[in-house]
Amino acid sequence: MKLKKLINHKLVKGCKYYAGRNSSGHITVRHRGCIVKRNNYMVDYKRAILNLNFIVLNIRPIPKRTCLAALIIYENGLFSYIINAHNMFKGKFIVSNFFKNLTVGAYAPLTKVPYGSTVYNVESKLGFGGQFARSAGTFIKILNRFPNSYNKILVQLKSGEQYLINRNCSSTIGIVSNINNWLRNWKKANMSKKLGYRSSVRGIAMNPVDHPHGGRTNGGCHWVTPYGIITKGKKTRKKRISKNIIFKRSSTI
Repeated sequence: MKLKKLINHKLVKGCKYYAGRNSSGHITVRHRGCIVKRNNYMVDYKRAILNLNFIVLNIRPIPKRTCLAALIIYENGLFSYIINAHNMFKGKFIVSNFFKNLTVGAYAPLTKVPYGSTVYNVESKLGFGGQFARSAGTFIKILNRFPNSYNKILVQLKSGEQYLINRNCSSTIGIVSNINNWLRNWKKANMSKKLGYRSSVRGIAMNPVDHPHGGRTNGGCHWVTPYGIITKGKKTRKKRISKNIIFKRSSTI
């Protein structure tokens, strides 16, 4: 019991929820609120401890994430929460040594991972921690390594998009757990409400003074938000990340 309290004191903290409001208290995201009280689990995305074996102590769902989290203990006695991999179960001993062999759940640089392997929790920038493939059932496939002078590795996301990533960026071997999350049925609106998603009314069902679509018709205009901003077809991707994209998603459709 004392050990459990010690782990919770270090790795579990209270989670504040601002119901779609900014620092001034104004609502910036509509239809948010009424969420149940929950904790924030300190998941380690960087995995700074390399080449150190560990044991999986527990696997549990955590708020804000669709995947499962695994509580592990390293050989040196440190506890940590990590993103659980598919087929990684409670009590499993993970050998994390990319100089000898790599097993599911091991953390290693992309240069040490063989061609065609599936990885997740991949860094997009060196030292920033895992940013790609962290949701349930996602993974990244390693396609090609370029000469050392280029210092890049070509990977393919689950969407079909191909990226160039620094060869020294780290990743985790395997596929993210909870692969059947997309089949989950919430059954009723109150379940979504407990997660913080409040019900909304269609703009076309409002009055003209409340929404541009009001009055049972949108008047032939493009679909917009209540503030007149285009919602469908507007490009939202930032330009600074497009320089590393080799094959875009729009080309696969």
